[in-house]
Amino acid sequence: MIGFCGKGIKVLDKSFLKYWGKAEKVEESEWPRYHLLPYHCFDVAAVGHCWWNASQSLRDQITRQLGVSQEVVYAWIMFFLCLHDHGKFDIRFQVKAPGICRKLLMPGADKQFGRGYDHGKMGYMWFVQDFAASQDGSELKHKTKRKLANWMQAVAGHHGQLPFDAQENRPAFFPEEIISIDYQARLAWLGVSKEMFLLPAQVAYADIPSEVPNMLAGFCSVCDWIGSNTDYFPYEENHHDLPEYFESRLPLAEQALQRFGLVSSYKNQGGMSFLFPSYTPYGLQTCVEKFPMQAGLTIIEAPTGSGKTETALAYATRLVSEGLADSIVFALPTQATANAMLRRIEDVADRFFLDGKNIVLAHGRSGLTKEFVDLKKAARVATVQGKEEALVQCSEWLATSRKRVFLGQIGVCTIDQVLLSVLPVRHNFVRGFGVRKSILIVDEVHAYDSYMYGLLHRVLEQQQQAGGSVILLSATLPAFQRRKLFAAWNVHIEDIPVTYPLVSTSSENSPCVELPENEFPKDFSVSIDLIQSPFLRIEGSFLDEIISKAEQGAMVAVICNLVADAQEVAHELNSRTSVTVDLFHSRYRFKDRQQKELITLEAYGKEAARQGRILVATQVVEQSLDLDFDWMVTQLCPVDLLFQRLGRLHRHKRERPDGFHEPRCTVVTLPLDTLDYGYHGYVYQNHRTLWRTQQKLQNCPFISFPAAYRDWIEEVYQEEHWEDEPPAIQESSENYSLEQDGRRYAALLNASVDAVPFQDTDSNISALTRDGEMSLNVIPIIVQNGKRCFLEGEPLENLEEWQLWEALNQNMLGVPSSWGRNNILPPPETDGLIYLEMEHHESGWVTQSGKYRLIYTTQRGLEREEL
Repeated sequence: MIGFCGKGIKVLDKSFLKYWGKAEKVEESEWPRYHLLPYHCFDVAAVGHCWWNASQSLRDQITRQLGVSQEVVYAWIMFFLCLHDHGKFDIRFQVKAPGICRKLLMPGADKQFGRGYDHGKMGYMWFVQDFAASQDGSELKHKTKRKLANWMQAVAGHHGQLPFDAQENRPAFFPEEIISIDYQARLAWLGVSKEMFLLPAQVAYADIPSEVPNMLAGFCSVCDWIGSNTDYFPYEENHHDLPEYFESRLPLAEQALQRFGLVSSYKNQGGMSFLFPSYTPYGLQTCVEKFPMQAGLTIIEAPTGSGKTETALAYATRLVSEGLADSIVFALPTQATANAMLRRIEDVADRFFLDGKNIVLAHGRSGLTKEFVDLKKAARVATVQGKEEALVQCSEWLATSRKRVFLGQIGVCTIDQVLLSVLPVRHNFVRGFGVRKSILIVDEVHAYDSYMYGLLHRVLEQQQQAGGSVILLSATLPAFQRRKLFAAWNVHIEDIPVTYPLVSTSSENSPCVELPENEFPKDFSVSIDLIQSPFLRIEGSFLDEIISKAEQGAMVAVICNLVADAQEVAHELNSRTSVTVDLFHSRYRFKDRQQKELITLEAYGKEAARQGRILVATQVVEQSLDLDFDWMVTQLCPVDLLFQRLGRLHRHKRERPDGFHEPRCTVVTLPLDTLDYGYHGYVYQNHRTLWRTQQKLQNCPFISFPAAYRDWIEEVYQEEHWEDEPPAIQESSENYSLEQDGRRYAALLNASVDAVPFQDTDSNISALTRDGEMSLNVIPIIVQNGKRCFLEGEPLENLEEWQLWEALNQNMLGVPSSWGRNNILPPPETDGLIYLEMEHHESGWVTQSGKYRLIYTTQRGLEREEL
């Protein structure tokens, strides 16, 4: 533990005590309570001090990155935390509370002169300018002053955006005497911060480390949010001895960090035996003890249903217990898979964390601790700063529910939330801090497009630079993709064994973890039948065959590539049979989709009652959902995704209906004389993988696993042309490769932008992080008595801001971006959302736009009909 050593400092100039840092918002005739700025700075520094001492991983990661001692790093972090609100030592900020300003600093202060003042940006500017003009600054080299400015930039951006402009912007319309007092106060506070933290560590300005910790900006923001909470840090107007005041805040900071779940203790050292005490490990799970106990990149490749999730959690908890991270972030490809993962993780958290679980889901449902909910509610108290106030920003950031993931001991989120940590959006550095202080687990890593891979590579680079850890999970990963992922970690591999399953790591001592021979998965086969149909349609007599299988007692999955196909197939089946036909896809409001997901898991999951039933679904069932079918029908898709779908066949050992004792799948393919994939070609733009997958299936009555995971994947994804590939497929492949290069470049370009052009709202997330079709967010509404309401009649205007974002998330659905380009939808409004005004009819909620009619029902989701 690093102690505070700034006692007995001499403060000759106390002009900084004329400045308030926090103040209540009251009527101008009333006298507001206020908190002096130096005390708020010390509140934030106290949080940083206690967090630093409580977190071994935080200390180790930042120290490893900078290559200096923990005592020196601590001194610099504390010094700059004290300067995070440096821009408030400016009359333009002080007049935001004119009554207080008149009392403390300037009689006759008028708040109109403080409009538009950005204290973060100006704090950076004043530090650069004042320091250059000071005696300390004049003796330093330009390079050293640039390093100091870079550190200051990280803490000055704590309200969401890092400042880059250090051009002089002096106050206008104010007396020179006041401007001079501001200058003297800033220099005096610099001196106090130096004496409190740099001098006791025997650190001079010239000793500033060249590199800025890439977790500093996020760390400062969260410390500021906590240090702004008046439940723990009440306003203080009276003058105190500064070192004594700082020490008096340390117990309060410790309490706040504990209550908000940001520091944790562990019951055990993690691993399989502690997390799953009644479970007999098998396969990869038996090797967890052999995984390297050091920060790094680990890639786990194993079949669907082989226990990768348990393996990753067991390994992650071992790393956390060794002080290599504070928490765990589990990122998945879809909302449905994130929901399913939350249910699997809840018991694990209770067995590992000493103070009870603090699990956060990054959308909709949340296990967020009551204290953080209280923190969010507390922010609704009005303050003079309005939206500038740190606690209000924390409230807004928590209230947009998909962003809470980084504040839990275990966070479960969609991959979008992680990718946003490297994009120029507000508070991206807070996301980055949350990711880098955690063990990041990314599931189904094969499921992402080239644009997302470009961003994921940047995430890996940032995690490696921060000394963090990442565990990537995949059932199917081509060798070239594995090489690229390790290259992003600055590890270059050539000769990785082609065994399967495989655990490969960035560790020089154990690049591969060998699986015991007796633990290799048993061979099994899936019988394959093919039917040919134009545009992969599922229709006619084949629908009767599906019904016949269900009437024989089979649990049948029909998996479509397009939502419209799934809706049409479900409608046709329902019109022909009394057997239950369920429909599950992505084009529901989130609240309805959650309900659909629960019904699907209850009807087709591990504990479901077995009876004849049909599920018509899209790609939402490919990943991470524990579903078990007797027979499957699927439209043609790329081989890796086909294998994911097949992983839902005979997933558990159980009695099967007669005729379904062996897993069997019927794949709907194109007629051999056509290469027209129709809309399926927009979903899967690499037509070569579709063509090659069909060629493999044509000559194969069954697929043997696990061998196919290596053989089929490598052959379908090899970069060389096949001898018999049609010229049209070769040309399509070359065009696709060029497009992918462009998308990767676009991702890296977006991730390198210094400004903040993107709003950090849920409505923008998929558009920023995914280059696919589902990129427009729509809110279906009705109008009652001139007021906008959700479909059930709840008015939007009755909700407070933090409640509104929760409600919008629950009522939001995604549609293809082409719907916007084809004028099927109204244009987005200022919040980035599209509000689709509908009317209630017998058939559902309906609206008409041009030549289309849109219908929404909770059973079928949003449908489009051409008039």
